[in-house]
Amino acid sequence: MAKKDKKISVAFDQEQLESAIDNEIARENKIKVRQKLKEINKTLGKTKLFNFAKGKAWPILLPFFIVMILLVIIPILSIVVYSLVQPSGDLKMFEVSLEKFIRLFKNGNIMMSMGLTIAYAFIASLFCIILGYPIALIMSEMRSKILAKNMWLLITMPMWISMLLKVLGLRSLFLIMAPSALGTQIAIIIGMTYMFIPFAITPIYDALDSRRRDIEEAAMDLGCSKYKTFWGITFRSSMPGVITAITLVLLQAATSLIVVQYMGNGKINLITSIIESYFFKGSDFGFGAAISVVLAALVFLLMMVSKFFTNKFEKKGAKSWKDSSDQLTLL
Repeated sequence: MAKKDKKISVAFDQEQLESAIDNEIARENKIKVRQKLKEINKTLGKTKLFNFAKGKAWPILLPFFIVMILLVIIPILSIVVYSLVQPSGDLKMFEVSLEKFIRLFKNGNIMMSMGLTIAYAFIASLFCIILGYPIALIMSEMRSKILAKNMWLLITMPMWISMLLKVLGLRSLFLIMAPSALGTQIAIIIGMTYMFIPFAITPIYDALDSRRRDIEEAAMDLGCSKYKTFWGITFRSSMPGVITAITLVLLQAATSLIVVQYMGNGKINLITSIIESYFFKGSDFGFGAAISVVLAALVFLLMMVSKFFTNKFEKKGAKSWKDSSDQLTLL
């Protein structure tokens, strides 16, 4: 009887030991999870988004985020879905496939049209810089800031006018003065330049107006000519604004449909016209979505390249100005 009780006691002790081990493991896991959550909260606490959500500004900006989600994010996601999903003949109604993108890259006419679109937009952006830079420089050199602001207001005023009205006005001018020019590459480039030059002047003026003029004065005092001072200091310090201007004009010109439609006069089809034909005139909505996704990816790539060069010029410029200031201090 005593041996039997001893066996039961040993078995009971073994069960208690296993239960205690399980409880200890569970407790240590809970401690690890809590520590992990604390680390995540600490990391999130350093982010701007987390601090913004904890602040008092998010209720005011909540309608903006709702509009952005409904009118920007959801349409973009739907375009991506349409470009990847296509009907299947199997039991599955739809399947994910890259077939539309493969068709796109194999279509030489569409790829050439996309290349021409970027080329026309780049030429238009260069014309905007050539025409807009002197205007921005004159505005930044005005002694009367009130006059400069009024001039800036006149330059940005066309942004408030409907793009369709501006293009129709330019088309009417072409019909009066040079009707044969409509439907040519020159008409499209002039139309892009006319439409988007205010977007080039604004960032250039901002860069020129905020530049350090004491560096220019020091260079001229040390014997530099106005020509060298301009190209070595003024233009170099305004490069972030110039790159931003090129990017703004390039992106808007490359995705503009109205300019191509009315200034091209139906004779020139760029990538935006092709996308419109697949979306509204054709039956292959998914292929048009694939073209849109590729164009959006190309635009995003151009933005990243622009940001890289802008940051590079800003850091390099800041370092060179610091070195110049140190040398002047030593003198």
